[in-house]
Order: sequence, then C-alpha cells, then structure tokens
Amino acid sequence: MTIALNFRLAKKKKRCYINRTGMKNSSILFALLAAPAVLCSTVQAAAPEAPEALKGMLPCNGTLAQGAVVRVVRTEEFAKLHQAALERFSKLPEETRKAIAEHSDAATVMDYNAEIWPDKAEYDQYVAAWKQSQIQPVTEVALGLAPAGENTFRVLSATRMAGDNTMPITMGSLTYDGKKNVWVSNNGELKAEAFSAGENFDFGAQTGTQWEMTKEDSLSKLHELVRITKTTDGKMVYVLYNLTEQSAITGSVIANHGYMLAFPITSASAAAAKPGQK
Repeated sequence: MTIALNFRLAKKKKRCYINRTGMKNSSILFALLAAPAVLCSTVQAAAPEAPEALKGMLPCNGTLAQGAVVRVVRTEEFAKLHQAALERFSKLPEETRKAIAEHSDAATVMDYNAEIWPDKAEYDQYVAAWKQSQIQPVTEVALGLAPAGENTFRVLSATRMAGDNTMPITMGSLTYDGKKNVWVSNNGELKAEAFSAGENFDFGAQTGTQWEMTKEDSLSKLHELVRITKTTDGKMVYVLYNLTEQSAITGSVIANHGYMLAFPITSASAAAAKPGQK
C-alpha cells in the first residue's frame, strides 16, 4: 500500500508527484538493481564539458546510468495512523487548515501539531511507522545525457526497460542548456534553484538542483518540474520529473505525469554502458 503524505487543501495543489512518500534507507535498491550507475564525477576525463549542475549526478558523455523507477510502500500501521490524522485535520476550521497547509509539504513527514495529534504519543507512533516504510523498485530504467553542441545536452534512453506498469518517461523530450542552466521542454524553459531536504524528506536527506516552470493562460495552468539530487550519504542520485496541467475553467486535471528515478552511486572503476548495450 502506498500512502501520500498530503495535508494540502485540494485547491492549493500545484503538483502531484506519483509515489512521493519515501524513506532514508536505500539498501533494498542496492540488492535489487543489477547494473551499476556511472556518474559524471567518474567520467570527467571523457566529458570535461559536463555542466556544473549535473556533475556527480548523471552521466553527461553519452553513457547511461542504470537504475529504477521507485516507489515507497507504507505499513498498514502507518496507513491507519495517517487516516486518523486526516480525519482530525478535516474537522478543523478552514482557516486553521489553511494555516497548517501553508507550512506542510506533501513530500515530507509532517511536523508535530497538537491540533492534529492531541496525544503526542500517537504522533511518535506515526513517525515510527513512517520510518518502517521501504523503497521498492517498480521497473528498470536507463538515463543519461549526450552533448548536442554549444553546451547543450539531449536525454538518452529515458524509457522504462521492463515492468508491467509501463509508462513513457516524458523527460526524454527535454534538453539541457548548460550555458543558461535551464531545462528546455516543448512548454518553455525550466528555471533553476537550489534544493535541499532533511532526514524527514521522502527518500532521505539530499541536496541538488530543482528546475521549474509554471505557464498559465485562459485555458489552463501548467507546471513542469525536474529535480536532480544526491543523498547526503553519497549513496544515491534521485531524478524527479513531474508535469501537471489543470483546466482554468473547470479545475479538472488535463495531464498528470510524474515519477521518481533512483540511481545507486558506484565506484569510479565501474564500467558505463553505451546506448544499445545491456
């Protein structure tokens, strides 16, 4: 069972990641991913032009990092405690709910709030149950960048390689402009900002860069995001892609694509796979 940690009000949602819930411990991934990831930091001699924002994150010389689309599975105990918290939250006055929503993040376990958890011991149980969550790979994926001239890079093989729940990885249509440090999609340019998260963040403490774009007209509001981060323990790189579009007239969802990719960081001696190789 996958449970989203989301106390935001429906009208305040700007993005909708799939499987946002997470956990610090990534040992399961290391056991299940057969192929190593080779990152920019290990191929600098071959690709000295690797852009600063991507160094040590993804291969930038035409090789591929192999990893997995991942999700986080919660325990039944967490589901029960989370549902109880949601029920108490829904009964709070609207202004109180708005105030709590302003200071909460769907990708982070909630801080203690006495109005949601009158009994602090239940909140402690809530956090303990959250820590029992496990990261599970959904299917294999390969991802890398290749120089495309003038310090731009195209995305290579951003397609799921296996799995029953197939879904095109739409990030494959993007390009990266190293001169401007922006991702370019069919919708426009995604602007960069630094990103960091602590131990209570889904998938653990990490730092990196997040690129975002919001585009709004009389018909719809579109939000597109790319986030590339490395865990503070230096063991994992995560790539998050999210695209949502909502009708400006009815508020209904027009498009909602999102996924989290995980790539274990291996030693510099690991061999990279060229496109077409297993």
